[in-house]
Amino acid sequence: MDEEEQLPAWRSSPPRVVAVLVSRRGERWLPQTLASLAQLEHLPAEWVAVDVAPQEDASGTLLREALGDAHVVEAPAGTGFGDAVRLGLEHASGPAEWIWLLHDDAIVDPGALTALLDEATSAEDIAVVGPKIREWPSLQRLLEVGRTVTGTGRLETGLEPGEPDAGQHDWPRDVLAVNTAGMLVRNDAWERLGGLDPALPLFFDDVDFGWRVARAGLRTRTAPPAVIFHAEASARRTRRRRVVAGEQRRAAVYTVLANETGFRFWWQSVRFVLGSLLRMIADLVFKDTRGARGEAAALRSVFAAPRRMRGARRDRAATATVARRDIRHLFPSAWLPYQHGWDVMVESVQAMVRPEAVQTLGRRASSLDVLDEEIVVEDADRWYRRYPWATTLLVLVLLALIAARGLWTGSVASPVLPASPDSVADWWRDLMARTVDGAGLPASSWPAPYLPVIALVGLPFAFAPGLLPWTILVLAVPLAAMTAHRFGRLITDHRVARMIWAVSYGVLVAGTGAVAQGRLGTVVALVLAPLLANVVTHTLVTPSWTRAAQVGLWLAVVSVFAPAGFLIAIVAIAGLLIVARLRPPRELVAGVVAAALVAGPSWWARFLHPSLWWWEAGVPRGVDTTALDILGGLGGGPGATLPWLSFGVLVLGVLALVPRATRYEVSVSWVVALSGLVIAAIGMLVPAVAGPPGSSAWSGLGSAIWIAGLGTAALLAAGETARAGRRVALGLTVLALVFPLGAGAWWVARGIEGPLASTAEPTVPAYLADQDITTLMVSGDIEDGVTIDVVHGRGPHLGQETARAAPERRDDFAAVVARLVAEPSSASVQDLADAGVQAIYLPDASTDAAVRISAAPGLAPAGSDRPGSRVWTVEVEPSDDIDTPEASAARPVLVGVWLLGWGALAIGAIPGRGRAEQEEEL
Repeated sequence: MDEEEQLPAWRSSPPRVVAVLVSRRGERWLPQTLASLAQLEHLPAEWVAVDVAPQEDASGTLLREALGDAHVVEAPAGTGFGDAVRLGLEHASGPAEWIWLLHDDAIVDPGALTALLDEATSAEDIAVVGPKIREWPSLQRLLEVGRTVTGTGRLETGLEPGEPDAGQHDWPRDVLAVNTAGMLVRNDAWERLGGLDPALPLFFDDVDFGWRVARAGLRTRTAPPAVIFHAEASARRTRRRRVVAGEQRRAAVYTVLANETGFRFWWQSVRFVLGSLLRMIADLVFKDTRGARGEAAALRSVFAAPRRMRGARRDRAATATVARRDIRHLFPSAWLPYQHGWDVMVESVQAMVRPEAVQTLGRRASSLDVLDEEIVVEDADRWYRRYPWATTLLVLVLLALIAARGLWTGSVASPVLPASPDSVADWWRDLMARTVDGAGLPASSWPAPYLPVIALVGLPFAFAPGLLPWTILVLAVPLAAMTAHRFGRLITDHRVARMIWAVSYGVLVAGTGAVAQGRLGTVVALVLAPLLANVVTHTLVTPSWTRAAQVGLWLAVVSVFAPAGFLIAIVAIAGLLIVARLRPPRELVAGVVAAALVAGPSWWARFLHPSLWWWEAGVPRGVDTTALDILGGLGGGPGATLPWLSFGVLVLGVLALVPRATRYEVSVSWVVALSGLVIAAIGMLVPAVAGPPGSSAWSGLGSAIWIAGLGTAALLAAGETARAGRRVALGLTVLALVFPLGAGAWWVARGIEGPLASTAEPTVPAYLADQDITTLMVSGDIEDGVTIDVVHGRGPHLGQETARAAPERRDDFAAVVARLVAEPSSASVQDLADAGVQAIYLPDASTDAAVRISAAPGLAPAGSDRPGSRVWTVEVEPSDDIDTPEASAARPVLVGVWLLGWGALAIGAIPGRGRAEQEEEL
């Protein structure tokens, strides 16, 4: 078969093609566009150029010089693309068989029209053909080979972002629509369908037209051999024009609703309304007010004109001959929009925690580069060598699980950490309830300061809230190391030193004893401290109100879990400003004030009772702490490491003051370190609310900040202090490794169990705890004095430990118990019943108090599962006129305002984003 017989039939009798080129402020691209058109292998029978808004640039001059005056027609500003094409066709000298639509910012390959006609004439039912579009000026990146639309109104090309053209899409196929840049349309189909919809002047006109073509029983095809290079001038904002808020969204909603039929029309209407409302909320959260206005404008434009929508649907029904289900294959999967949303979320998370690849290392200025040289590897090496920090984190997670042996049940408790409730709903109930019974006696006190945080963060653990404190405590070391490493990127570009420092900081959290003792407040504060330091630093350097909200948010979370953290932050910031001789930015001041405001009334009480600053989340149980513990970065008590392990950090911190080049930055770190030391030292002088006799308040947070500050000083001066040579660098590295290796070994070998346990040991016999009744526990004897405690069920769960009855009510109850022990009577037993007490428990039945209580009428002896103890149940019914204290009826409203304050601060802390209009070209 010879070559002529293989050629398409149209080449022997070419159809009449009218090319319509629409230009609007296109003088920047027209010279190259017109030059490419002159190189076409097959020329159209007639050229028509439409110059929109001719008075605004020299596009008309360029068009006339290339095509001649007779082939250029002017259109007023604001003319849409479809109307411009319609005007151009009216200006043509004769009827067309095919219409070729062109943009002023698209270069045409010489064989483009030939390839389009080859595909267009290959079958009788083909009405539209489109080219393969690549990026101009790169000329390699694919932009689209056909397009469609999702059910959410999102344009879909089926290409990966930045996908290069390697011939992977070089086969013709049916599509829903093609771009108007290079679109070849059969004239009879154009006239039958009425051309492009004038209601879509810029966006989605091609999708709408392709949809109508498909419903008319015709086909839209791609012709990949036809190539056009598109500059996307409007999408890249390189074309000047007035952008109307929401115009693209409005076009998408209009296109989908105008073309959908039957039930799908109503379903899509509801979907667009709800989806737009959610997008508006998201836009406002991310401070994209333009995007929110656009969503609102789109809804208003489409749904406020039902007559126009009915007319559009009527016009499309008049030309439709094919059912919607017959063209279903032209649309993407219904799950695709949600897959895109998932991908965006995954990419965002990866951007926050993405590990650093060692193969990107270049030459560093630090003299510790001799260590880096040992780990710089090629891409072909194993992943754990290419991603050392990710590998380190993985190892820390595995070691954390080993250290948590015996605690794998998913819940933790200790004498300091109350057990978690059965459901997150209990935390929300504690927030809103006017009466709290968590501490035994009914109380109307304000909720714990940290309760809003755990109630919200605990939502993913709805029916297993114990997983939240379990995750924080068990994974405390890798979490703290991760946040420290991220902050370390701001401090130094030396990876080896930063990794050692980050691991040391993570191990420090466990080394204080906070994890093994279940001190949730200290652990949360230390995990978040690097994030707080990061935003404070950025606020000092580049202040903004978003930074202020971030300072407020992180400082508030740290403060409600560990109020001493607020004191440390204030002292550190004040010292930093003094050392740096800076005036405090108003944004920083606003952030600190916002943190104090959202902390809540129960947190504000610390300004009236200063000893409460050391009462963290959980039971305020003290420890026996020594000055050596504080200097070694420990809090004292079970689980704390040996103080001398921190000796290397102390030496490195002092040596960091020697180099002059980094002395200023090191001084700032010393200010932070000393702030922690001062607050820890003061805490040693504060007597504990509960705990062994003579014990002091927990000061582990301040002591940990002391060592962390010294370690940061050493990190800042790592390069300078090692300039003496390789031996000194290695010696300092060995010194720096003493603490992470020693404390890490202690952490893994000892484990974090004890006193931390999987379940909380009830303070009363198990059967009383299981009956969920209120028990009076009496310890001691009459001669030395008795200690009383009221336990409801198993005791308060996490978040209820701060609930306390009013002082006068506690005094009245103490007087009732005193009368019962001194002179037992039916009246004193009745008073106990009226106070809600249902049982009395004495851990030591050998005391004289047991003899007195057993003589009281109205008490029935009961068994006890603990040797040497006694239990009585109260047989007297409570009076009908019991006065149960309740908070104000406005309590739920006030708590709602409190939660709104937290929400406003969280929203304000989210970095804003300007959502650029994804504009299509004219």
